[in-house]
Amino acid sequence: MGIGKNNFDQLSQYQKAVDDNPDVPRALCFGDSWFQYVPHPTDLNKQLARIFKNTLFLNEGVAGRDSAMWKIGLPRIKREIASYSFKAILLSNGGNDIVGNEMREFVKEADRPQSPGSFDWGVIPPQVMDHIRLSTFQCAIQYAIEDLAEVVQLRDLYSRDSIIFVHTYAYIWPSGDAFKLGPFKLGPWVKPYLDAVGVTDIKDQRVITCWLIDQFYRRLQILASQHPNVRVIDSRDALPDRRQWENEIHPTNTGFQRIAKDYWVPQLTGILK
Repeated sequence: MGIGKNNFDQLSQYQKAVDDNPDVPRALCFGDSWFQYVPHPTDLNKQLARIFKNTLFLNEGVAGRDSAMWKIGLPRIKREIASYSFKAILLSNGGNDIVGNEMREFVKEADRPQSPGSFDWGVIPPQVMDHIRLSTFQCAIQYAIEDLAEVVQLRDLYSRDSIIFVHTYAYIWPSGDAFKLGPFKLGPWVKPYLDAVGVTDIKDQRVITCWLIDQFYRRLQILASQHPNVRVIDSRDALPDRRQWENEIHPTNTGFQRIAKDYWVPQLTGILK
């Protein structure tokens, strides 16, 4: 098929490619800006489509996809899972809930009351205890996992042999850098909320954001343990250098390349071609 001819975001074009290549593996990418990072041709979906040139990718990524948008897409995703017998279903979801705009809902000043919730959090750093309202963060992480679990349940119903891949994103840098495209600006998503509650030191900010991502990883592991053919791609440590980030929550081109080649490709090799 060749580069650029195996990655589709229009269902009619995808259907034609499937009709023309019935024996070629198929993969679904459903998620957020890490699968559809406009306008850069650098996101994970595009990286993987270039590497697995003999797999047909259906890209259902939408930049800024939140829980409401995720649920709107589910009826369409259900039909696609039932129709195409995907070898792999790649999901990118939860980043905005864990280290995105949702943070404004669960950050707190140090002198405000703490409510630990019901999760077993393990070791809680003092910066987190002071500045993250744990019961509210618990709700955020539950929403993210429940959204992923709905797709897993659809897979269990309609295409049990499809392997689902979820991922951890990577430890971010709360730099205050926003996404910019000409006059358009989006973000920053993290640093303003931490600054506002008195966490202004980058080391403290990193302690908090890394811990939040660690908790997301723990919940992904639990989800994977409860269903067959669900695998967690752990790329938390992939981008330790601030220069590997284009803004607070999106890697540079080389950052996306590193995550795709070093973390996703080893998991997908032998499943996709």
